[in-house]
Amino acid sequence: MIYQRHIPPEELFAAQLEMLMQNGRIATIAANLLGVLATVALFWQFMPLMWLLLWAGGVMVLLLVRSRYMSNALLEQRFRTHPRRVYWGLLLGSVVTGLVWSSAFIAAAPQTPASVHYVFLLLIFLVTILSMGVTLALREYFLAQLFAALWPIAWWCMVHYWDQPYNLLIGWVTLGICALLLLVSNRVYLSIRNLIAVTWEREAMARDLGNLTVSLRDRNRQLRDARRQLTDLANVDELTGLGNRRLVNRVLQEEVNRSRRSGTELAIIMLDVDYFKSYNDNQGHLAGDRVLQQLADVMQRAVNRAGEVAARYGGEEFILILPGLDQDAALDIAGRLRELVELARIPHGDSPVSPYITVSQGIATMQSGSQSLPSDLVRRADQALYRAKAAGRNAIAVTSQ
Repeated sequence: MIYQRHIPPEELFAAQLEMLMQNGRIATIAANLLGVLATVALFWQFMPLMWLLLWAGGVMVLLLVRSRYMSNALLEQRFRTHPRRVYWGLLLGSVVTGLVWSSAFIAAAPQTPASVHYVFLLLIFLVTILSMGVTLALREYFLAQLFAALWPIAWWCMVHYWDQPYNLLIGWVTLGICALLLLVSNRVYLSIRNLIAVTWEREAMARDLGNLTVSLRDRNRQLRDARRQLTDLANVDELTGLGNRRLVNRVLQEEVNRSRRSGTELAIIMLDVDYFKSYNDNQGHLAGDRVLQQLADVMQRAVNRAGEVAARYGGEEFILILPGLDQDAALDIAGRLRELVELARIPHGDSPVSPYITVSQGIATMQSGSQSLPSDLVRRADQALYRAKAAGRNAIAVTSQ
């Protein structure tokens, strides 16, 4: 995880532009629009209505153009791709809007009573102040409108101080208010800037933590899969794909315990390939491995009930664990297994029993209530297998407790 402690300057600048356009677009347009409507209501008795309506219409067109510009910049993400261009476009719109108000005041002052254009000045102050809270994400944007709207008015009042008795005072007050708003706006701007930076850093941290969580989740899943694969490798014979002796020992212990608890029977079949050593000696170990793989496929087809396990016990010896089966059922499985081996017709020219591979099988069963250990069951199955070999091979022998 790479966490950036501070927001990069270009990211901060883009975030300021985005916040300004998202939060200031409607509020700024609304404040100026209300100011236009109030101006029409204030001056309609003192100025030609046609000129007044033309001015109001022009201002509304200007506000719509500014709104459209901000909407497109947000939609096209230009504040990220071309932030400086968007910045200067916003400043231009703010300056033009401010000049509209100051020029309207200066043009209306000679044609209206002093009280009316002082009220108009108060209206301009209100429009500017209402815009301040939502436009200070970018200080220059607010200051552009502030000074474009009020600075010319202040100096005009001071220059024309003889026209009205309070013009000089109004000029100085306006300059003072500009200075005060400059100081206030600077503090508010710094607060908003810090808020943007903190918010960005928290989002970056949350994003990094989310990525870390996903990464850890993926790593945990990979570890689970690796553990599962290791478990499979530890319990599976690499050559045949059957269970190995380790798996046999674990499963057999579980099945013996289950048989004791539930009072059910348990059977195992030990299986050995007849004359496999001579086959290996004459055909080679690779051919012998292929035989073991074919027998593994046969054994997998012979066991199809839930809980039954076919495994390679060692060398050419295999074992079947058959929970819940008695001696007769185990004999049926062994007979079916012998038939499947014969149907496979794997050539074995060196066998005195058959021209094809054959198997000898020893069956051991555990009666319900027996206290036999797993090793006892395997030993008796192995003894039965020995008797099957002694009986001429390709045979099945049974022992039970």
